[in-house]
Amino acid sequence: MFDSSLKHACMLPKPPHYLNLYPTAGFLKRQIYKYRNLTLPVEWHHGSAQFIRSQMALRLEWDRQVALNNWLIWHPYSTIKFYWDFYFVLITFAAMGYMPMQVFHGCPDPYDYFILYADAIAFINVIICFITGYLDEGHKKIILEPKLIIKQYLKTNFIFDLIGCLPLQMIQPFHDCRYPSHTIFLIFKLFRLVSLDYQSVNLLNQLGLSYITKEFLSVVVQIVMFFHWMAYIHYQMPAFCVNLYAMDDYLQRWMNRFAVNAGIPMFQKYTINLFYVCSLCVGAGYYTPLEGHSLLRMIQTTAISLTGLIFLTYAFMKLLRLTMYQQFEVNVFYGRYKELRDYMNLKKLPTCLQRKIDHFINYKYNGHYFNERHILDTINEQIKQDINMYSCKTLMNNVPLFRDMPVALINSMIFSLKRKFYMPGQMVVKYGQPGRSFYLISSGTLTVLDSKDKEMAHLRDGSYFGEGAILRPGILRKATIIALEITEIYKFTAEDFQECLRPYPHYKKQLEETAARAAARSQSS
Repeated sequence: MFDSSLKHACMLPKPPHYLNLYPTAGFLKRQIYKYRNLTLPVEWHHGSAQFIRSQMALRLEWDRQVALNNWLIWHPYSTIKFYWDFYFVLITFAAMGYMPMQVFHGCPDPYDYFILYADAIAFINVIICFITGYLDEGHKKIILEPKLIIKQYLKTNFIFDLIGCLPLQMIQPFHDCRYPSHTIFLIFKLFRLVSLDYQSVNLLNQLGLSYITKEFLSVVVQIVMFFHWMAYIHYQMPAFCVNLYAMDDYLQRWMNRFAVNAGIPMFQKYTINLFYVCSLCVGAGYYTPLEGHSLLRMIQTTAISLTGLIFLTYAFMKLLRLTMYQQFEVNVFYGRYKELRDYMNLKKLPTCLQRKIDHFINYKYNGHYFNERHILDTINEQIKQDINMYSCKTLMNNVPLFRDMPVALINSMIFSLKRKFYMPGQMVVKYGQPGRSFYLISSGTLTVLDSKDKEMAHLRDGSYFGEGAILRPGILRKATIIALEITEIYKFTAEDFQECLRPYPHYKKQLEETAARAAARSQSS
């Protein structure tokens, strides 16, 4: 988890920026490089905190994207993607509220500038989806390869997004200004909701809202938009049918009942049809003599009633689930997090310490509560070992000391590893102290200081240190090592190492000889 509030006065020379320019670079090239920097992942994005986790992993992600040598690809956790999502959601929400009102105008313009502008934004969003990376289904890797991105988008939302961005409202089946017919094509704009849902959730996650808050806001917006668009459909149907059929008594009564008349103010038309829609959806209906019904009107009324019943059942069940979820929220992350906040306030902990605890909790659980000890108690030892093997095998393979060891010995060593978290500024080992543990860095950054507290190096994801302490327990540490960010480390003690070596006496003897030679070399030097 990144924390920009923590400052580290680094004594080491800073690595060059990924996209540095020559001093003689021209204006156009500078702008291109600025754009390229905007397409790289950033620390503050919620996706980086969840899937990239550390500064070292972020740098590796930069390396990977730059190595592709494709200037068009946007990282899903980049600055430009976040701000584009914000702009697209803003314009699309505004258009979704604006477009249904067009049918209630006396003479709506088929070339309305705002609707055409929203169509253009939706079309640009289609293009951007073809150049934006995505997280694979297993949440293991961010896909940035152009062919895979195009293939994935074509298989998922492309058809819906394409239909939603077409300016079909420019087609005018009938040219009667009093009863608009081109507005019927606005219904196809609802296909935009597929992408809108994904991008709006992305923005809500960035705000750090709880699950209940996000779902509640989603249900409220869905209810408002549903009745808003159903009022549009309720009015559009007779307005379109009047162009298809000759005017008769049934059609005239239908139009008068739904206020399909150019002489009535737009807001009055809207409220009348909204009232009728609400009545139908909640099952109240509206009174009309049977002889006043036409077949088309009965079909429309039945369709709106059934659709409203299904939607309101869905919305009610979702709100009911949220209510039940909130009652048992103490069993999930935000309930436990609230308990923690109350406990810190009761103890009157200083703000800096509370911020430190918040930072750690958000890093470890990432918005999802689980009782790891209880979960592991439900599975057998072999599965536990498999989980540890998956998590730590790569880290162990980075250590030359362990590469030629039998697989069974490596497995037993991995099973003995203990996970530790170190907060920024926390000391891991101290210069001159006897050492009895070996450390593997899963994620995070550590600084290495000499006896005079001068910074010598940084250790990051996949690094290790202290292997001499398990070969020669009690050896004095040659450096002080301090965490620069929240660092996840696997610790392996000398006692655990000796216990693992007990069934392998020949390896134990070989390692003792190696340690003795290393001690002799250090004494002679």
